[in-house]
Amino acid sequence: MMTTEWSNPYQNHKAELLLLIIGIYVLITVYWFELDFKIADLIYGQFQWSLKQSFVFEGLLHKFARMLLITIYLGLIYQLIKTILSASDPSMVYHLLILVLAIGSSVLIVTLSKRLLNVDCPWDLIRYGGDKPYFPMFGYDSKYLPSAHCFPASHASVGFSWMALYFYLKVTNNQLKFRVLGMVVFLGFIFGGAQQLRGAHFISHDLWSFLICLTNCMFIYHLAYRKSAVTVS
Repeated sequence: MMTTEWSNPYQNHKAELLLLIIGIYVLITVYWFELDFKIADLIYGQFQWSLKQSFVFEGLLHKFARMLLITIYLGLIYQLIKTILSASDPSMVYHLLILVLAIGSSVLIVTLSKRLLNVDCPWDLIRYGGDKPYFPMFGYDSKYLPSAHCFPASHASVGFSWMALYFYLKVTNNQLKFRVLGMVVFLGFIFGGAQQLRGAHFISHDLWSFLICLTNCMFIYHLAYRKSAVTVS
C-alpha cells in the first residue's frame, strides 16, 4: 500500500495575498497619478515608437520569447501525457494537470478579455502619432470601431501565467518556490516593458494581466487543493 499526501496551499497564503495587494495598490497609483500617459509620453518623446520593429524588442522579447514559452508549455503537456501513460505516480499526474490548466487558462482569460474589450494601443492614439482619440475602457465611441483590442496585455500574460509554477512548487513542498515566483514576475514585467517601449501597451495593461493571472492561479489552486488528497495503491 502506498499513501501519498499533499498540502493545501491555502494553509499559508500570505505571499500570494501580499503580492495581490501590492499589485492592486500599484494599479490604483497608476490610475490616480495618470502614469499610463506620463510613462507613454516619456517613451514617445524619446523614441517616437522607433523600437516598434526592433530586433531586440519585437524579434527577441516578443516573437521569440512567446514561441519559446509556448514550446516549453507544449513540453509540459507532453510530460503530463507521459506521466499518465506510465501510471506510476497518480499524485504527480494531478499536480501536472493542475499546473497545465492554471497556465493555459490564465492566458486564455486574458486573450478572451482582449477580444471582448475595445481598448486601443498607445501607438493608435492621436496623442502618440495615431489616428484615434483616447476612450476609457467602457466608453468607446462606436464610430471609431473596430478598436485595436490592446487590453489586457496578452504578451505579458504569457510570462505571468507561469506564476502557476510557484503554486506547483508550493504544493510539492519545493524550497525554490519564492525564487521562481520572483523570476516569473520579473519576466512578465520585462515582456510588458518591452511592449510599452514599442507602443503596444500602457503600464496598466500589464498590471491588469498580472492581477488576472495571479487571481486565476489562486482560484484554481484553492479549488484543486482545498483538501489534502490521499492516493492509495
